[in-house]
This record gives sequence, structure tokens and C-alpha cells, in this order.
Amino acid sequence: MPHRFETAAETSGEDQDLLGALPDEILQHVLSFLPSDEIVPTCLLARRWRDLWKSTPALRISDAENRFWDYRDMHEFVNHLLLLRDSEPMDICEINYSRYLGWGVLGKKRPFKYVGTWIRYALRHKARVLRVIIHKENKHFELDSAPLISQHLTVLELSGVQLDDRALDLSRYPALKDLKITECIIVARKISSQSLRHLIVNDNVFGPGLRIQISIPSLVSLHLKGFAGRTPVLESMPLLETAHVALGAECDDRCDNSSSGNCGKDTCKGCHDCPDGPERCVLLRGLSNATDLKLIAELNVFIFKRDLIFCPTFSKLKTLLLFGWSVAVDPSSVVFLLQHSPVLEKLTLQLYKVPEGSQNPENHYAFAHLKIVEGERREVEESAQNFLKSHYGIPVDLIKIQEPNGSSYSSCKLAIDSHSTLFILFQLAYICPKVNKI
Repeated sequence: MPHRFETAAETSGEDQDLLGALPDEILQHVLSFLPSDEIVPTCLLARRWRDLWKSTPALRISDAENRFWDYRDMHEFVNHLLLLRDSEPMDICEINYSRYLGWGVLGKKRPFKYVGTWIRYALRHKARVLRVIIHKENKHFELDSAPLISQHLTVLELSGVQLDDRALDLSRYPALKDLKITECIIVARKISSQSLRHLIVNDNVFGPGLRIQISIPSLVSLHLKGFAGRTPVLESMPLLETAHVALGAECDDRCDNSSSGNCGKDTCKGCHDCPDGPERCVLLRGLSNATDLKLIAELNVFIFKRDLIFCPTFSKLKTLLLFGWSVAVDPSSVVFLLQHSPVLEKLTLQLYKVPEGSQNPENHYAFAHLKIVEGERREVEESAQNFLKSHYGIPVDLIKIQEPNGSSYSSCKLAIDSHSTLFILFQLAYICPKVNKI
């Protein structure tokens, strides 16, 4: 019998359909990472691929990269896809209007009229992850008044959406663990959940005059920053570990006349129109169980300063970063926080430019126990050392300024803009010994 010589193609496996040899479940998993308009054409590859797309456990809709002629073309495609799709459960649903549609479309048409239908379809098919992203320049999409309910949803991300109390009734999602809300209009009075673990609320607009209440006792991590409107009230969060709260220029809790929000002037919107006055702790009490905390605020935002009168104790706090909110001008806030943080190990101050002649020798005792002061140089001058000594009683010989590459030097001489009010002078990390009382 003559010996059969294998060709190079046979040896290298070029004629073998390695992808087609995979089980349907793996192929569908791979397809689920593609946009839906790229999944459907795979039905033309071979007979076996004809119906695979119908059971793909993901719906990814996007108008990016000119995938569709216009929004009507996208509507037609998605509606037909859902009509032909099998009734298999869905893992992920992403709806992304990433392009600006223009005022001509937004003013006269209804480019989002099927979004609510698509969302309800996904939830009926047990979607675990739901993302709805509307371009921030488009008119905000309003969720339908019909209630959305899911026993399976664990991750919810919303951007460019208008949310009221019905939309944020998270009791309808008992398995929800992660919630991210960005660039939305929030007119709800409360966000509450018994299951949520991680919450991100960034760059949103809160309804005028509303101080939204956040009541999530199961929360582990919180990001709250960049919003316009009143600062939300944080209820007790006993499981909280990390929190990053930044109150920016559009926060309505601001006053140019008083650091505690009670200037008494009728013309001051921040103080006069405050819905609850100074009788309520807004942020710090809800954050008091955190172990890692970042608190950032513009100089004339008074919420952090006002909350200090309620004297919450941060019994678990080990790492604290402070930026702004008059830390450089009035370091008594830092003193207070240290006195009420018995296990604090590291304090980082990111300060505005040190005011000329600013002195406060009465607070020397607050940091007399410090053993090491480490600093990372950004734009530092010699007065930084004088500031630390005069405000906090830290000896100059303990102040160590480090270059980003690790080298150190004893003095810092670098010209800075004396007219800049938003100039970060230095960042210092104070390593505190573990003591029960400061």
C-alpha cells in the first residue's frame, strides 16, 4: 500500500474549522461581546451559524461609528431582532445613544420612544446587567411610568436619563448590587435599597430645592461628586468601607459670607433657601463608619464644616484625604477630625495656596505626637514648611519633601503664581501612630 504524504495545508490545519468545533454555548458567549448589529450577519457563515445569534445572551445596541443611517434605522433593526430572538435568558443589555442627535431631531421626533420597550424586554428575559447611556447633549430620556421589576438584575448603569421616585424605587430590584448614575437629572426624593453594595453618583443634577435622601445600610463603597444642587443626606451605612465625596462649584450649599451656612442674609441662596437649616447632619454621620475616606470641597461650600458640630466619631477610619474646604485657612477642621478618629493611620492634605501670614499657634498640640511627615512634591516653596510648623506644630526637621522619582531634598524653592486661588501647593501624608486618643 503506497504511503500517503500529507500536504502542508493538512499538516498546519488550515482546512480545519477550529472555531466551528466549539460547542454552541462557547460560540454564543464569544458572540455576546460583539454589538448586536455585528452578531446577526454571522448567520451567513454556515448552516450551523444560522440560528446561533438568536440565543446570544447579550443585547448590545449602539449608534456609535455610524452603525445605522439614523435613529429610525436603529429602531427598525432592534425591534425586528427582538421579534425573532429566542426566549433564552439574557445576561447583559446595553443601550447606547452615543451620538448627539441635533435639535432638529430632539425637538420634533421621538428618538428614544422604544428604549423603555427594550428595557422591559431585557428585564423579562432575566438580564443581570443593564446599561442605558444617552449622550449628555441630547435631551434626557425619561423612563416610562410603567414600573420596572426584576428579581435578577445585579448591575444597573444609567447616564443621560431623567429619574423620579418611581424610577429609583430600588425595592423592585432585590438582587441589585451595583448602581452607577452619571450625568442624569434626579428629581427623586430618596434612593433606598437593602441589597446595594456599591454606589456611584457622579456629575448629576438634583431637582431644585431638593435634598435627596440616600438610605442604603448595606453599602460598602460610595462615590458622590460633581453634582449640581443640594448635597444629599446620607443615612447610616454601618458596612461602609470606602467613600469619595467631592462638592464642586455647582453645589448649592455654598456661602461667601459664612463657613457654616448661617450668614442670615436673605439674598444668600445657599443659606436662606436651605431646606433643612443647620439642624441636620448631612454627610459626615453617614460616612462615620468608613475606613478609607476622601473629602473634597470648594472653599465656600459649608456642608463639611457645618456637619462638624454634630461631632460624629470615625471609629474605623484609617486613611483620610482632605482637599479644600478651608483646611489651609482654618485648620481647626483637621484638628477636630483627628480628635474624633482614634485609629487613624494616614492623613493626606491637598491644600490650596497657603495664605500669606496665616498663623494659628493654638493648634500645635494636635500633631505633637507625629513621628513621620512625608510629602510628595508638586509645586512647593519654602513657605510650605513654615505653614506646617505654624499651623500644626510640626518641627521642620520632620518634614521630608520627596521628588516623584523617590529622591529627597531638605528645602524647596520654586516660584508660584501668587494670584492663583486654585493652586495646589503641596500634598502631605501624615503617618500617625495607632493611639486611642489624640
